[in-house]
Amino acid sequence: MVTALLTGLVLGAIYVLVGVGYNVVIIASGAFNFAQAAVVMLGTFLAFELGNLRAYPVLVVILIGAVIGAVVGVITEFVAIRPVVGKGLHGELVTTVGVSTVLTGVVLVVWGADVRPVNPVVSSHVITILGGRMTVDALVVVVVAVGLCLALWGWTRFTLGGLAALAVSEDRVAARLRGINVNRLSILAMAAAGAIGGAVGPIVGTQTLAVATVGAVITLKAFLVLIVGGMGSFPGLLLGGLIIGPIEALTVRYVGSEYATFVLFVVLLLVLLVKPEGLFGQKLARTV
Repeated sequence: MVTALLTGLVLGAIYVLVGVGYNVVIIASGAFNFAQAAVVMLGTFLAFELGNLRAYPVLVVILIGAVIGAVVGVITEFVAIRPVVGKGLHGELVTTVGVSTVLTGVVLVVWGADVRPVNPVVSSHVITILGGRMTVDALVVVVVAVGLCLALWGWTRFTLGGLAALAVSEDRVAARLRGINVNRLSILAMAAAGAIGGAVGPIVGTQTLAVATVGAVITLKAFLVLIVGGMGSFPGLLLGGLIIGPIEALTVRYVGSEYATFVLFVVLLLVLLVKPEGLFGQKLARTV
């Protein structure tokens, strides 16, 4: 039971690590970037290439992953988000899926469809916590997810850049009229989200390994966590991960893996019926 709960916490933390990239872009530009999970997936393959094959130190692998992820984020901003954002209908939901498909195709061409190993970030040694068992690297995933959420929550509340991003998410036109460089902020947000995705790839890869299909799987679960917690809320994202991950793990353990997705979407439906904006989301007033 405890081991299943710990496994669920790790799953939820992985979804949170993808979701923080979602939130950074949502807050700064109001857009949703479905390519974020593919950037994390790319980071796992970079960890295999640089860490396993070339024996680079872990910190160097993470840094290179962050740089490449930032470049991918900026390119995504120019080709998939800027042409459609602010024009209604959220066209970026389609265009960023296209970017995700391209990234997956690149990975398949370069590394193939086989599952690739990823070196431990700290240690693959198994430890016991409250009677349950998990690896040190699994604990690192949870700690990094919590730390990132707290840091980014602080950024949105106590820095000028974070407050400017919140202003853009509330009203893009009004923020521009108040002197905020909306386009530059959007580019920086995409670069930051990409850097986060590329940097956490080696950490996530210790649990998922490097496999081209992992991006598609994580995308939907991370989106579910984001909706449950409330879009744009980092505390909500963290709470959503702490709810969804354990529920998924316990369902797989005691009911069966074939029921996991069904149970998760029942949870989503219940949350939306009780609190449509998510647990930490805010209701928006609209003139009709």
